[in-house]
Amino acid sequence: MFKTLVKYLVVFLISVAVVYQYQGHIDKLRLIPVGLIKLIFPEDRVEPTIDKKISKDKLTSETLNANSFEVIINEVDYFAGYNKNQDGSLNSQHKSAALYGSHLDNKTSLELYTRDGFLITKNKTSKFNLPRNYDSHNTQGGIRGIFFINKDPYAYMATKKIGCQNMSIIDLNKIIKIFETDCLPDYKAVHFDGVGGASMHNEGNILLSVGTPTNSSQIIRNLAQNNKSYYGKIISINKASILNNKTKPIVKIYTSGHRNPQGIAKINDNIFSSEHGPHGGDELNILNENANYGWPIASYGTKYESVASASYKLNHKKNNFKEPILQFTPSVAISDLTNCSKQLVEYYNREGCLLATTLRDTSLVVILLSDDFSRVIGYEKIDFGERLRHIAKQKNSELFHEDDGSIYITSDSGKVLKVTFSLIKD
Repeated sequence: MFKTLVKYLVVFLISVAVVYQYQGHIDKLRLIPVGLIKLIFPEDRVEPTIDKKISKDKLTSETLNANSFEVIINEVDYFAGYNKNQDGSLNSQHKSAALYGSHLDNKTSLELYTRDGFLITKNKTSKFNLPRNYDSHNTQGGIRGIFFINKDPYAYMATKKIGCQNMSIIDLNKIIKIFETDCLPDYKAVHFDGVGGASMHNEGNILLSVGTPTNSSQIIRNLAQNNKSYYGKIISINKASILNNKTKPIVKIYTSGHRNPQGIAKINDNIFSSEHGPHGGDELNILNENANYGWPIASYGTKYESVASASYKLNHKKNNFKEPILQFTPSVAISDLTNCSKQLVEYYNREGCLLATTLRDTSLVVILLSDDFSRVIGYEKIDFGERLRHIAKQKNSELFHEDDGSIYITSDSGKVLKVTFSLIKD
């Protein structure tokens, strides 16, 4: 009996060793029967429960006062409660991954993409057949960003296969993987809320933010300074190499030393990013190609492991890193970032105008820049009282807005808010 148990144990240990040694090949073999099963028994497109009968008197409609103008907020009714379960609780895998807008036949068309692969519009809700290696990672993962090339959607999402957690980019229409990052070390310390997901068109490339997804692992943090890893970087993906149906697109590291970049915006030739710090130290950066922004060596925040001490190098420049042009301490959990509408640009009489959403601070932030875009003159926070996540973009990644300058923002409470700035000057 004892010899039998020993024999089974040895076989088990050898099997585990083989799996880890040849995990990539095993995963490819596993996908063959999975593909056949999907072909013979296609998955049903399950639609989430969304209450389309919510009475309009329950929808958000209010006016907030900014310093010198009013902000009028109205909830878009057909998105009301889109991330609610049947019992009214929040479904964190049904949060927004991106919000896109366009004008069709003089009518506004909004497209809300969720982390679990749903597309919600005014007229219908549908679901993409995500690949089997899609990973919600205890609700922190899923799809973390969407970008478009020639009107086709591509998803940046958390994936998992045998012995490997990483990030992939997939063609959402064809459900084909076109790119994946290296496998993450320190498996138990992965936290996909820190993986970035912001994107922007930059001439013939897509800039995509890839964070260092952890709260506690120094090994994962250090990847931001490792030029052989894509984590902690803004990467540049050549669009033509994707359109030429290459399985390995041309990808380069654009900038490094980032913790969790949540937004990217462009004004003329100036590119900006918003980034979560640890305890404090949220950043607004102006991106210069090949520059290093310091994480995890330099930060204005403090370590989670020792909140009481400023445990990072504070002066970026003196440590050969690029300084942020603005930092928030305490943290506001700065999220999405975009250029201002032409109405706000005219109101402030300056091109250097950015809009940022915040999660922890529950506010929309208007950021004003100097004429040469090199420094922040000031900012104003407009308190919405709820966590704000994505601002609607056009498919070329520029701000989507109405003719009157109104914009659209998603909140973690399950709303899409139409925000109108009542800009009155004497």
